[in-house]
Amino acid sequence: MSFYNNFTAYDECAPAGVLLPQINIEDKYYKQLGISTKSSNLQFLKKLCSKNMRKKGFTSKDKKYIERMKMEIAIFEELGFIDYILLNWEVLNFCHENNIPTGPGRGSAAGSLVLYFLDVTKVDPLKYDLFFERFVSRTRARKIEKNGITYLDGSLLADVDNDIAYDRRGEVIEYIKKKYAGRTCKILNLVTLSGKLCIKEVGKLVGLLSEDEMNDISDQIPVVFGKVAKLKTAQEESEKFAQWAEQHSEAFKVARKLEGLIKNTGVHASGIAISHHQLTDICPIQRTKEGDLISCYDMNWIAELTVKFDILGLKTLTVLNDAKKMLKERQGIDLDFEKIDLTDDFIYKNLQDLRFRGGQGLFQIEADTNFDVCCKVKPRNLEEISAVVAIARPGALNFKDQYASYVRTGDSELVHPEFSEILDHTGGIPLYQEQLMKMAVKVGFSLDEAEQLRRIVGKKKVDQMPVWRDKIAEKVEENRLTNAWTGFRGVEIADVLWQVAEDSANYSFNKSHSISYAMLSAWTTYVKFKYPQEFFVSLLKMAKNEAEPFEQIRKVSSELGLYDMKLLRPDLAKSHEDFAMEGENIRYGLDAIKGVSQKSLQSILTFRKGTHDELNKFEVFEAAKQAGINIGVFSGLIQAGTLNSFSGGNSRARLVLEAQSYNVLTDREKRIAKALGSEYNYDILKIIHKAMQKEPVLMGDDNRPFMKESRLQTFKSKYEPYKAIYDKNREGNNEDFANWYFEKQLLGYSYTKKLKDTFRGRDKASMISCKEIWSANNNALVKFVATVKSCLKKTSQASNKKYYFIIASDETGEAKCIFMEREYEPYLNRGKSLPEKDSIAIITGRKGDGTIFVNDMRVLDQRIYMKLSDLK
Repeated sequence: MSFYNNFTAYDECAPAGVLLPQINIEDKYYKQLGISTKSSNLQFLKKLCSKNMRKKGFTSKDKKYIERMKMEIAIFEELGFIDYILLNWEVLNFCHENNIPTGPGRGSAAGSLVLYFLDVTKVDPLKYDLFFERFVSRTRARKIEKNGITYLDGSLLADVDNDIAYDRRGEVIEYIKKKYAGRTCKILNLVTLSGKLCIKEVGKLVGLLSEDEMNDISDQIPVVFGKVAKLKTAQEESEKFAQWAEQHSEAFKVARKLEGLIKNTGVHASGIAISHHQLTDICPIQRTKEGDLISCYDMNWIAELTVKFDILGLKTLTVLNDAKKMLKERQGIDLDFEKIDLTDDFIYKNLQDLRFRGGQGLFQIEADTNFDVCCKVKPRNLEEISAVVAIARPGALNFKDQYASYVRTGDSELVHPEFSEILDHTGGIPLYQEQLMKMAVKVGFSLDEAEQLRRIVGKKKVDQMPVWRDKIAEKVEENRLTNAWTGFRGVEIADVLWQVAEDSANYSFNKSHSISYAMLSAWTTYVKFKYPQEFFVSLLKMAKNEAEPFEQIRKVSSELGLYDMKLLRPDLAKSHEDFAMEGENIRYGLDAIKGVSQKSLQSILTFRKGTHDELNKFEVFEAAKQAGINIGVFSGLIQAGTLNSFSGGNSRARLVLEAQSYNVLTDREKRIAKALGSEYNYDILKIIHKAMQKEPVLMGDDNRPFMKESRLQTFKSKYEPYKAIYDKNREGNNEDFANWYFEKQLLGYSYTKKLKDTFRGRDKASMISCKEIWSANNNALVKFVATVKSCLKKTSQASNKKYYFIIASDETGEAKCIFMEREYEPYLNRGKSLPEKDSIAIITGRKGDGTIFVNDMRVLDQRIYMKLSDLK
């Protein structure tokens, strides 16, 4: 058989699209609704919606809601989506029945009243003027009939994304795997080579150019609204990049060929495929390293054959739920997030004062850009929080000042009188996609047509755009709107609408999504400021799941002082496994200490059971050994301060050397040391020093020398590297700095001293903290010491000037610094070095608006050693 015939045969038996999985509703749910188990899924959905509508307090008098519900169900039926909607209900209902926290909604699904009545979302779309057509559009969806079976076009299927508590997402996936055994798997993710990466690597390999030069050149590739331009576009738009491409034509040619190729594969963060058929009948599958099934098709291809179900594990939901549990246990408060009054002044009063209250843990607000927008806007209601979520993105950020001015003054910029009612509540900015749709409806289009316009312009479907521009002009003419107000800058209504459509495609946002996430922002704001201790404990417990756990701990600890709280050091006797409340403060958890694995944590807990105040140091060292704690982990516990009560007033660095030295001894030597302990105040270093003296020989209780000469040499070979670390850490005699360093490395924050307070003399007197920088006047000279998080060489696209962008932080906050070429060239010519990641630097500069312009810098060469590998 020819290849063509083979292909035709496959085409005949291949699915024509997505066949929805069969929904098997349990009998108990029919019984709860008072209907027969033989009722159709449509009848079940109608009855379920009616019942939940009444539960939410709506009655037959709420005509708008009843009509909207009927309209949505009719469209779901017409398009063949009934089972898809019930599939979402089924999964979310499992969550509700098992107390698995879920979010208010996500994406365009929040525009559906039916999903609100099914408790799939928690946002009333009529209250917030959200469009169902943004979620489901007749013109967008498509059914396919083949061999008497109705399939759906997967690429046009309505998309419901679900936020599930991060720590319980696995339970939901297991439920789906059981319910649809053999018909569900995770989805393959393809990571492609970006133009920036290609140009960097090819420039080094083919062009034999330096890392710095390629970083400089890759910075010339434009990034528009968060998207990296294609290499061809960069060549057309950037003169400097075009010159480089011409001079290095071979490297540019190779990079063009590699651009967009698959770099590696992974697992889609939230996607789950659910099939009507056995998956192996329609799709090749493989196993991940963890043993999970994963499709061999990426999400675009798998969506053509199966339902792509998005279940995103949201850490914020876990934080809120954990705080809720603590409130119930400690104060008997049963907090229901859905009953929080979203008009409560308490929420917005705290957001008005956010600069002085801190933003850690506030959903969609805590990130730097979002935080700045929120501080500028000072939202007074949920709609204005929604605007903050929508504005804090590339493109829309350009309207930050305009929107903040509107909130402050109430003055809206007039785009055109015909559209003032639609745009006035966002200050004249077409901030939401729904506003563009309203504008299209205003000139005579249906909502379905308006959604078509939004998609075509938003996805820049060039071939269809001229057609729609003409359609708008025709519609305006047809409805006699052309000359409705010709005095407005001589601009016609059709031109205004088209201009808004084209421009807003780059920045306008889905209001269904932003209002849902604004609700979650309001919940976190309410809980943080009403119950700060429970909230911060929950946030700290979640830190272990962050990409940079210690950075999260640092940020939280820097805010605690604003609430008259402290993050207390880890203590062997007092700490729990995880962070916990202790009086008015929070106690550091043992499992958050760097190097403490689950296995070593169990050893530490065993060790703790065997320790008490009466133990001497040697007995503590023995107890640690017997509990199975290796010397590396035990040294870390001492350095972190968990055994401060056993240090006998000595430094932590010395106690570490004592533990390491004791660990090197043989069992006989340990027995003799214990016998001599009280004579030497249980200081093993004094005993070892005595043993190293030739006269008089230190004798054991068996009348033999404590160590023979040959044994002494063996002991020294293991002891001396530890002693070298101790000696190096004593250089400069700065115990405060050593302790600060230990704590920063092992805990992410310092509880004994702030970094600047570890200095002495003039340096200490002249330095301020990162937090204090921002209360200084612009152009003021500031000096501070901080840990450098990154130092990257960049080129300004506006001025083509080179500079180093440095991000540094201390216990109180973060500082962004710019080291311009005119300053750093003479600095480097003086033989000074630039900081690397985790370097400590004293920085002097002029305060700008959000940045420090560096005049001078001193990178500290003082360092602390913590383990043998550091000596290398």
